[in-house]
Amino acid sequence: MAQPVDPVKTARLFEFYVRRIWPLQRRFVASRLRRRCVRCAASEAMLPLNAQQLCSECARQPLQQSVLRRERNAALEAELARIFSAACGTGGGAHDALVMFSGGKDSCYLVQRLKNEHPRLRLLACTVDNGFMSPVAKRNIDEVLPRLDIDHVFIRPRRSFYVKLFRYALTHLNAEGSYGTVDFSDGEFMLDAARNLASEKGIPLIVCGYSRYQVENGLGLHHFESPPERERQPRVATAGLALTEIFEDEDERRLWWQGLRQPDALLPRLLFPLYAWDLEEEDIKRQVVAWGLMSAHDQSPIVTNHRLIPLLGVVDVHRFGYSSFEKEFCRMIREGKADRRTWQHTFEFLEYTSRTGLFVKPLVLDLLAELGLTAEDVGVRFD
Repeated sequence: MAQPVDPVKTARLFEFYVRRIWPLQRRFVASRLRRRCVRCAASEAMLPLNAQQLCSECARQPLQQSVLRRERNAALEAELARIFSAACGTGGGAHDALVMFSGGKDSCYLVQRLKNEHPRLRLLACTVDNGFMSPVAKRNIDEVLPRLDIDHVFIRPRRSFYVKLFRYALTHLNAEGSYGTVDFSDGEFMLDAARNLASEKGIPLIVCGYSRYQVENGLGLHHFESPPERERQPRVATAGLALTEIFEDEDERRLWWQGLRQPDALLPRLLFPLYAWDLEEEDIKRQVVAWGLMSAHDQSPIVTNHRLIPLLGVVDVHRFGYSSFEKEFCRMIREGKADRRTWQHTFEFLEYTSRTGLFVKPLVLDLLAELGLTAEDVGVRFD
């Protein structure tokens, strides 16, 4: 029996290739690649390009303006700080805030900043293990938590729960692709698990490290807090998919948030601080290194995100012509919060390797097998 492909080794090789080899190779395979916006690197499959090779989003910006930067919103930051200050010591048990902790750079930054700015806020870090966690993220959790010195809990539903969820979502993609279907449903369950735990333990705040893009485009919110009326609603669908279609077992459906069963006194507030702080990606990277929490080598989302990400990218390229994760990074580039060259090369090579299978084919086939699927089931056909 063949040995499973090492996902971390594949991710490291992918990153090395993007940095060192792809800048040269892309010159010889340009005819096989889709054109991209010269400002934000958006694929022409995602957004139409004009004669100047600007996408429809960048074409609306003045020519002399290279990026669309937002001013810091001090009032929004102050509003968030007041909520954290007021919550200190108010938890019904040992904790005032449940912080979602993935082991990536954003969650590490979030915890340390809360500790620095609100030392009296009693934190409980929470990791929801979806059965496909990156080994690097797991190692980061093991190594960083002692440095952060906070309580921590894992939530681990049985593996078959997540296999059902991901298999169904991957074969029923909505218009937002894998990002808006598979990854979104994973995120919704993570937040529902946090809602259940916070309500059970009397923790008044849930804190999540979603970016401004994820809050606005994923959740449809335009503030750092999810409104109470939304938090009271029970979960009946995820990413537009009815839970009854995914899970026949009622016990599995009950693992999701049953909002209306919770009295108002037990309804936790859901906060997204990165929406208010609105930081650049490089600022977060530099700060977690400066704090001694993690090395630059171990904070790339390519190696810390869950193992299904390569599969989702490949499926998207075959289905839509681009990875649905590109939308977030192209917006960050337009706002001056991510490096264009780095992410253009990353998504160009993903497009290329999704067609050729270079590096990713064995891993993609392994991941599909874990989900009980074949390449044909998800429309993937390598050259």
